[in-house]
Amino acid sequence: MAVNLLFDLAAIIIAGTILAYIARYFKQPLLVAYLIAGIVIGPLGLKLISDYPTISALSEFGVALLLFAVGMEMDFGKMFKYKKLIFAGGIAQVLVTTIVVAAIMSLFSMPLIEAFYVGFILAFSSTVVVVKLLSSTNRLNSLEGKLIIGYALVQDIIAVIILPLLANPSAITSVAPFAEFLARLVALFLLAFIVSKIALPKIINYSSKSREIFYLTTLSSCFAFIYLSQLFGFSIAVGGFLGGLAMARTKSNVEALANIRYIRDLFATIFFVSLGMQFNIFPLEALPILIAMLAIVFVLNPLILSAINLWAGFGGRTSIFIGLALAQASEFSFIIANQGLFLGQLQQQTFNLSIFVILVSIIATPYMMRSTERVYRFALKIKPFFKKKNIEYFERRIREVELEPKENEKKDHIIIAGSGVFGAEIVESLWKTNRVVVVDQDPEVISKFSKRGIPAVYGERFDDSVWKKIGLQEAKVLIVTIPDTRTAAKLVKKTKELNGKIAVFARAHYFTDALELYESGADFVIMPQVLGGNYCLKTICSFLETGKIEGGGHLKEEFFSYLEEKANEEAGLFGKRN
Repeated sequence: MAVNLLFDLAAIIIAGTILAYIARYFKQPLLVAYLIAGIVIGPLGLKLISDYPTISALSEFGVALLLFAVGMEMDFGKMFKYKKLIFAGGIAQVLVTTIVVAAIMSLFSMPLIEAFYVGFILAFSSTVVVVKLLSSTNRLNSLEGKLIIGYALVQDIIAVIILPLLANPSAITSVAPFAEFLARLVALFLLAFIVSKIALPKIINYSSKSREIFYLTTLSSCFAFIYLSQLFGFSIAVGGFLGGLAMARTKSNVEALANIRYIRDLFATIFFVSLGMQFNIFPLEALPILIAMLAIVFVLNPLILSAINLWAGFGGRTSIFIGLALAQASEFSFIIANQGLFLGQLQQQTFNLSIFVILVSIIATPYMMRSTERVYRFALKIKPFFKKKNIEYFERRIREVELEPKENEKKDHIIIAGSGVFGAEIVESLWKTNRVVVVDQDPEVISKFSKRGIPAVYGERFDDSVWKKIGLQEAKVLIVTIPDTRTAAKLVKKTKELNGKIAVFARAHYFTDALELYESGADFVIMPQVLGGNYCLKTICSFLETGKIEGGGHLKEEFFSYLEEKANEEAGLFGKRN
């Protein structure tokens, strides 16, 4: 048996690795590769696995570790600014989707519990997928990035609570069982909070003196919360998630996450490959159900989320992007589907359809996000049917933070596009002696400058309305510090078309980016890390020759004072400095 298990694990890892290479080549999420690997080596494919029950047991631990990591990575600060909207909107979207899906599935003569399973499977979106895609396009800290992550985190919390409820449906329909379930859940969360507040920080702090003991302590905390969860009658998935939330409260949560990343990835791979093994071909008669499920993910969910954000006043383009970015199923959808199949609450055919929909939706996510402009242009066709007052209402949250430049401020002025650390430094240096206009896609940044009387305009995308607001055609200088090179290059090119006399300065991180910006028409591209590296090398060479460090002494003290001043400013904006 041991030899068989060894060969089973080898087949899973090798197949997962090969398919991961293929997925990487086609720029698809690795999760998709693991599912396909399971189909290839499972009963539907090469039939290479001999001990399915043991692999299934190992995959359960993969679920626990996956949720342990999700809990540790939860950043509730992302939800703070728009917490009311995020919590209300996130809960509303899950409820509406679940109820609509359950009603539709009931029309196909699906049992009620199975219909609700499908509803929850399709209601949640993938935190992992959207964070990765937002990060790759430098949009994590944009308005839409913060809202998307906030909604995804709320969905994750709902999923953890709903898992044990689905496993025990009587707790939903009867008062006494529901009260008993609620009491157990509150007691578990309360105990987890006390442990994370009192005992765990001290244990982690003591164990951090030894790398090996710290690693074992991190894993042990996961197992301890799994055991607590089982004692209170909940699944190991809930225990793993609570353990992650508890670890997130410690100072060493980043190191703990780094420590368990590889073992988490190993067992998560086993989990997703084992899910693929359970996949079977579904009959053509099930095609109407499949079409309905795909329509829910790709049409209903984006419409609900877009409507919520439009009503909240974030404008059409931002709202559409949020809806399309969350048009996929979640990691929790896999876990819910797996639980339903294991407990016999989900038929094999419904499970197969669910896995197929999850797969397709995850693959389609990047393309859905890129289609925002096309969908927005299509939506503009119905704009004439709305009164101007209604349009302004849908964009009120954006407009209330702006301070548009006056007409006399839109002549021979300096436009700064992108106000991160580098852009903000330029604004601070120029605005007192020059006419400066800031354009950025983060309302918090716009609000910060507007409150100080610095003209600042929100630009979710650069178009004619934004050009007019910032007076691009009459500007003297454009400084582009946008981290996304593709967007920056398009802006530079359009600027040169509209204003041939303007001087364009840009920033780049890589040589290829700098070349692209120059080819788009930039007059000067700066690479701070190259200049910094050259200066550092010059200082090192000088020290080797003279034994003295240039810029030491008084200059060093001045620079240190400057750093302290800026660090305190950051602390005021982003929280206390550790």
